[in-house]
Amino acid sequence: MGQKQSAASPRGLTKYPKEQRDLADNIILACGQCHAEIDDPATLDMFTVQKLIETKRNHEERIKHVTGLGDDRRTVVLRMIGQLRGNPLELAQRTAAEAVIASSDRFPYFKLSYDRYGLEIDLRQLSGEHADTKDANSAPTAEYYGSAKAMIDEVVGNKLNDGLRKGHVEHVSVFAYARLPLLVYLGRKLGDGYGIDFYQRQQTTDSWIWPNLNPPVEFDIALPPVANGTEAILLASISGTVHETEIPQHLKHYPVFHMRPVNRTPSGGIIDSRDTLKNLRMTYRRFFGELERRHKDIVRLHLFGALPISAAITLGRVRDPVIQPSIVTYDLVDHGSYEQAIEIR
Repeated sequence: MGQKQSAASPRGLTKYPKEQRDLADNIILACGQCHAEIDDPATLDMFTVQKLIETKRNHEERIKHVTGLGDDRRTVVLRMIGQLRGNPLELAQRTAAEAVIASSDRFPYFKLSYDRYGLEIDLRQLSGEHADTKDANSAPTAEYYGSAKAMIDEVVGNKLNDGLRKGHVEHVSVFAYARLPLLVYLGRKLGDGYGIDFYQRQQTTDSWIWPNLNPPVEFDIALPPVANGTEAILLASISGTVHETEIPQHLKHYPVFHMRPVNRTPSGGIIDSRDTLKNLRMTYRRFFGELERRHKDIVRLHLFGALPISAAITLGRVRDPVIQPSIVTYDLVDHGSYEQAIEIR
């Protein structure tokens, strides 16, 4: 409410005791630009008393929540930013911080980097990152993937692990937007010495905050009748359907494992909660356990996946690189055509 009970004071005629208008409950601190916008006569119908009170209370609750968290609730923010199918994506420090605060009982910790922006893998600076993947002639090259892997190795293998050794890292919040092979590789590099929360931009809300809109989804694995030999194929149809007809001709003689959601059509928004991602992680573990029990001879697994970002990273992290098959990743480059990218050992 305005300080003075008059029409000259914005919202001044509101029925609110004059002697209480200078109390903290009725005060919002704002910069000059925001102050002018809030009190502009043209926007008074937007910034009503009710709206300002709600905004003030929400902000105070958020600050109370964050400042009430101890050091053991801090999380190091790791962002990997690229261009997928030629499309850039906004993933600023503030965006990541707001998602962490809204989606968890943790607060973002940026001390590991000199600029206090957290750990960042910026693939946009690489030659080949802007390749139009609808044109197979300009698909990412081996040199591009080599450079991208080196960037991931530097940030995760050196900076993050150094922070782990020094006791600065107990938990990590991962935000990523990149090609599937690099997401799986990032998961491979993230160790098991700390807890991890994964975030991905949600199609239904255009936000990095988990919406938790639907009951958790279960996933299943269809096994081939025979799986002899040292190589096999995994078709992971989670965010879309991958058909056996899309397998390159020279691989069609390998046994094929199918992974799909149970009683749900694969779709881009299928993983909209941490519980669904947890179910998929357990499905990955069951799958690799099945390989260990019944198909020990398989040493290379060819991955053709329609996987959400968090699902791709989780796959790389779940796999045990010592006893489980290497993963040969493929990238979709030309109207359903897959091209081999990198082998993750």
